[in-house]
Parts: sequence; C-alpha cells; structure tokens
Amino acid sequence: MVLTAEDIMKPLPAFISEDTTVENATKMMAEGKRGYILVSDNGTLKGIATEWDFIAKVLAKNANPKEMKVSEIMSTEIVSVTPETPTRKLTSIMTQKGVRRMLVGTDRKFVGIITSRDIISIFNDYAEVVENIAAKYGII
Repeated sequence: MVLTAEDIMKPLPAFISEDTTVENATKMMAEGKRGYILVSDNGTLKGIATEWDFIAKVLAKNANPKEMKVSEIMSTEIVSVTPETPTRKLTSIMTQKGVRRMLVGTDRKFVGIITSRDIISIFNDYAEVVENIAAKYGII
C-alpha cells in the first residue's frame, strides 16, 4: 500500500491576516506549538511565515517585531501537492525545494499541510514495522 499526502496530512491551522504584526504572529505560533503560520487575504492563502523568516528577517536585522507586519517577512511561493501525491514523491519535492512544510490541495484550494515532523513520524513507524518483521524471522 502506498501512502499519499491525504493519508498523512494534518488539518490547516487558522490563517492570520497580512497586517498582523510579527510580534503577534510569533505569539500565535508559540501558542499553537508550530514553526510556521499561514497568511491570508480574505480567506485566500497569500504566504507562509516560518521560524526561519523570523530569525533571518527580523531578529538578525534588529527589526522591531511590534511594528513590522507579517506580510513583510512571509514567503509567497507556496509549495504544494495534490492529496493523491505519493509520500515518496512529496518527500522528493520537499528535498528539492528545501522546504519543511508542504501544503496539500488542488487549484490553490488547500485542505491540509504536511511537515517534516510528520514525515519523520511516518519513517519511525515504518522502521518499527520493518524491525518487527526482521525480528520475527531472526534477521536481527
């Protein structure tokens, strides 16, 4: 059985508006225990801001997070796959694009998100199954 993006995706968190301050966006990320936040304009996804954006574009530049808007630091290139995309292909895309979050949807209508943490969890489950099978047959 081949796992697809739909099998492993998580529901999308609430979006924030483009005019949310960086300070408030980081508080929301901390409350949600996520390393990213999705930014929208009237319900349409416009970008994603990650912990790296906050480090590189705010902290490293001594910018004021109380005055800076999240729209100033978000990435607008949205990397996505369809729900039917096999996990092997989506991990390849994540690696090639250098992203740790992958949106899932069709025609910019997103239904879920997959993070590198989700991929690691699946790999861990897979490794456990393989180890159990190998142990059953005396291979390990």
